[in-house]
Amino acid sequence: MKGRIAWLVPYPIEGSGGHRTIFSHIRNLVARGHECHVYIGADSQQSMEEEVLREVVEQFFGPCFAQIHSGYRVAEPFDLAVATAWWTAEIVAKEVVAEHKLYFVQDFEPWFNPMGDFYLKAENSYQQGLTPLTIGRWLSHLLHERYGSSENFFEFTADRSVYFPLESVVQEQAVCFVYQPEKPRRCPLIGRDTLAIVKHHCPEVTIYTYGSKAAPDFYFDHTHLGVLSLEECNLLYNRCAVGLCLSSSNPSRVPFEMMAAGLPAVDFYGENTIYDMPAHGCLLAERNPSSLAGAIIKILQSPALQKEMHHHGLSFMQDRHADLEFEQSATRIETILAGGTTLERTLTPLYRSAPFSTDLPVPPVPSSALSPSSDCAHPAQVGLFQRLCQNRIGRVLKVLWNGYY
Repeated sequence: MKGRIAWLVPYPIEGSGGHRTIFSHIRNLVARGHECHVYIGADSQQSMEEEVLREVVEQFFGPCFAQIHSGYRVAEPFDLAVATAWWTAEIVAKEVVAEHKLYFVQDFEPWFNPMGDFYLKAENSYQQGLTPLTIGRWLSHLLHERYGSSENFFEFTADRSVYFPLESVVQEQAVCFVYQPEKPRRCPLIGRDTLAIVKHHCPEVTIYTYGSKAAPDFYFDHTHLGVLSLEECNLLYNRCAVGLCLSSSNPSRVPFEMMAAGLPAVDFYGENTIYDMPAHGCLLAERNPSSLAGAIIKILQSPALQKEMHHHGLSFMQDRHADLEFEQSATRIETILAGGTTLERTLTPLYRSAPFSTDLPVPPVPSSALSPSSDCAHPAQVGLFQRLCQNRIGRVLKVLWNGYY
């Protein structure tokens, strides 16, 4: 059944993986013959003219074949209305006229806030009577256990036309870390202390940070690459020996993209990760800098383990192309549009190994790093310029040699 679908979406944020996922799924539904309308929430700091909104969406996330509307006032009825953030759930439940109502859930959003008004408001969004559709198994399991909702999910995948091994790239003894201080769930301070331990024990290792325009003020030598394109991310993953991506809530998509590129990934061990992450392509550690650093060092110091994790990650992601995600999501949405119900499943963890644990103390901060005149960030800025030049030259040469990037 082809339907008219209304999506209520927060204002676009450059580099937002959540927005990229939403608009990718909307593109897929339009390609399958559904009529999609996107209602974008107001931002007092940004223009809300619909042509401007379309330009922003397409600049950040590629072509958008849906109709764009300013604000959350949905004046006409739809076959399906979709909430995509906690503050849109009540609007969809109480104000939008639609035969079916869905909650597209990408994270457990109460954890984005301290316990209080916004935590409880976000938690109440799961009790509005909307049918949830989650990214990943753990989030579906959590909502089922806490709120009795159906276990309705699609798998984490990666676009394997973007993320894949580059045979011509020379690997460095390097670690890349997703640094996003604007997202507390990405744990930038634990990441900093983790990398300080790694650098202390392995001073020859290069540290790359990326994912935010804001550069970290780490006191040890590192190179901040800023917000990278998808192709630059794949190049980075191919250059590095280990990837560190921390998430204290639903897993990030990034470790799956790292594995698709053949990069061993390190993340937290916890209920939020063991339902979706495999036992061999990544190494999950206790939630402290010592254990995380120990996991990274173990991989760095073992070429055999790097090779093993490289192959296991590629094998795990072999059947997890983005097409699988779009097919699973669209099938569930079309089942709802047709008035059907999704099949219940008993979900169990994929990661069955014990968490990695060790005791490596965080090294003391050098006195030079405490001085206001410290220039420890300058090498990173120079390195960034050099790295970007090398990346661009490498991409041009690859295109000239292979005919593609």
